[in-house]
Amino acid sequence: MKRLIYILLGLLGVGVSGCDDGSDGGWDGGGVAEYGVPHIQFRLSARVVDSEGNPIQGIVASPEGDSFDNQTGVSDYLGLIDASGSCWPGSQNVVEFVDIDGELNGGEFETLRLDISDKVQQTHEGEGAWYDGDYEVSLGDVVMTRKDSNE
Repeated sequence: MKRLIYILLGLLGVGVSGCDDGSDGGWDGGGVAEYGVPHIQFRLSARVVDSEGNPIQGIVASPEGDSFDNQTGVSDYLGLIDASGSCWPGSQNVVEFVDIDGELNGGEFETLRLDISDKVQQTHEGEGAWYDGDYEVSLGDVVMTRKDSNE
């Protein structure tokens, strides 16, 4: 019965973790092993417009290979995006803008992928564990191209 309980606890991810000072040549994590994934807090602000400067509603901005929390990355009727969330480290360097509503709100627009690594600023240092800090970027106007034109 005890063995069955240990197996079930193991399958559920419950385990025992001890400290290791590294004196035996093994892992030296400086304390208890952590469970989680590396992450950053990332904030992006932009105004999405067409080539004539008209605001575009319904454009989703998302970090490369990730997304913002609670759909905050969708442009409003003024074309404004003020998005923030927890993302993978490194995902803040490339942002993709995708038209999610097709022909509504000014037509269908090409997906735009921007390398913004030279614009992103770190605003808070990480804590040396899974949290790698806070980052933010303000892009100003982001110009989208209509699919049916050669703007």
